[in-house]
Amino acid sequence: MQTMQQKRAKYALDQVNAAITNGVNQKEYRAHASNLPAMIHMNGLGQAAAFFKSKGGTHGELYNLLSGWLCQQDQPYAGCANLLAGITSEDMHKYRLAQAEAQMLMDWVKKFAKAFMTDGDSGGQQQ
Repeated sequence: MQTMQQKRAKYALDQVNAAITNGVNQKEYRAHASNLPAMIHMNGLGQAAAFFKSKGGTHGELYNLLSGWLCQQDQPYAGCANLLAGITSEDMHKYRLAQAEAQMLMDWVKKFAKAFMTDGDSGGQQQ
């Protein structure tokens, strides 16, 4: 049986690898993955999520990553169509749980993006 921390790490690694496979701009992805936790801390999950969703591109990839995690079974917004739907329809207790969970997940995403993504636009892994 996996711990929640292991599940977070596996999801984060799978998502980073999928982003690499899909040819995202790795330099941008790394930078945005690094900035997102600070943005969540300063502005709140709702504001950060809305901003990332509105920007699209690599921002949108990270929004989808968070949405996918926070809306799955055993997560604060389980059963919601997407992250913004969960944020706008659930109570403050779930919002706080989701915000804390987002921070913990993004810690893994940042680490994996730094470990596996290059400074170039795409392709290859750091050695």
